[in-house]
Amino acid sequence: MKLAIYGSSGSGCEVYDLATRCNNAQKKWNKIVFIDDFKESKHEYLADIIKFDDLVRNKNDYEVVISVGEPVARKALYEKLKKDDVALATVIDPTAIISPSATIGEGTIIFEYALVHCNVKVGNNCLMQPYTTFGHGSVTGNHCVFSSRFSPGGDCTFGDCVYCGMQSIIKEKLTIGSNAVVSMGACVFQDVAENSVVIGNPARPSIKNISGKVFR
Repeated sequence: MKLAIYGSSGSGCEVYDLATRCNNAQKKWNKIVFIDDFKESKHEYLADIIKFDDLVRNKNDYEVVISVGEPVARKALYEKLKKDDVALATVIDPTAIISPSATIGEGTIIFEYALVHCNVKVGNNCLMQPYTTFGHGSVTGNHCVFSSRFSPGGDCTFGDCVYCGMQSIIKEKLTIGSNAVVSMGACVFQDVAENSVVIGNPARPSIKNISGKVFR
């Protein structure tokens, strides 16, 4: 089996390194490649590049993870892969600590030194960056991105396509609505409505996330 990383940007290179660490700990993939339809080069960083159509023609040889850090883009690519019945891989760094009672959805990526406590449920196609800590009993939707050192308290609930910035903190038992953006360093003490962007300490609404995009 081969692993294909969808996207060959900086985030894709980070996922390549993560997958290599996984392979060094326990050999799982015979080869790791990138999927990129926009680059003319056939090689990027330390891996070959294939086109999406090539992947689909040989899909029985591959499983895929999506490296992009934009939640709505992750969702679109996930749906594209599911439409063509391509298998999704779940990639978890050997240094991450995952409770045996936690559940991790397909296509989710968990980077080094992340900590997922008891009874946490992480949805499909999420991206959890280094040193993220999830308190007990929290539940996430699909296609969420949790940046480095993000830390929610226990029993928090996240909708789909949520983005939480670096070193943001969320009080226990709060709900973060779908397509919400919690800016880096924000300290959240109240529920966050869908399609909202919150900033600061204490976190306060800034603008509406009408486009659903984090990076503009």
